[in-house]
Amino acid sequence: MERRSGPGLAALGALGRRLLWALPAYAAGLLGLGAGAVVLALALYAGWRRRRRARERGMRAAERLQRDEEAAVRAAAAGLGAARGELPAWVSFPDVERAEWLNKVLAQAWPFFGQFMEKLLQENVAPAIRASSAHLQTFTFTKVDMGQKPLRVLGVRAHPGSHKKQILLDLNISYVGDVQIDVEVKKFFCKAGVKGMQLHGMLRIILEPLLGDVPIVGALSMFFIRRPEEMQGSRAEHAG
Repeated sequence: MERRSGPGLAALGALGRRLLWALPAYAAGLLGLGAGAVVLALALYAGWRRRRRARERGMRAAERLQRDEEAAVRAAAAGLGAARGELPAWVSFPDVERAEWLNKVLAQAWPFFGQFMEKLLQENVAPAIRASSAHLQTFTFTKVDMGQKPLRVLGVRAHPGSHKKQILLDLNISYVGDVQIDVEVKKFFCKAGVKGMQLHGMLRIILEPLLGDVPIVGALSMFFIRRPEEMQGSRAEHAG
């Protein structure tokens, strides 16, 4: 059965969008916040949307770069005159090296990475959050535990960049961790947290420019070529 949307449904949709825009003002009234807080919240949201769109544009550009690289390799292989038009195995299956040595390093360093993250969140992130709003002055991280299961690298592919002063590394990473991070805002008797997280994807690392002096690499950039698959458990509590 085909459904047709009439003027009534269009009017309801427009009304719903207007109500969504009014929600921040309604929430601010419930919490006793002024107009300045609403404007600040909308500005922060707009900035977050702008950064997210820029990150998505970067991911799309990385995907196009990877497709162009694969197309160039396949075109070169086709020019070799492969029998019956079949591509050689090294084209169908890129040269991805195992990185068990790197996983051993990560496993040994993971507890110290957990100490670093706890110190970073407690001493840098929490004060910044408390300073952002008078309503968050009691915000604190009550528990930061990166767990016992480290990040794993399933494979590494290294290939030259677009010029001689660039190196590209593609890391196939998998993280199924028992991380637990809990936060609390004592003023509102509110608690929340994350327990357990999964993350799978292809991480590209760009080393450029290469220098003729220490530290050899001028900068390091990291991003996911495609949006990684992720899953996490979360909880929230509020006592009135």
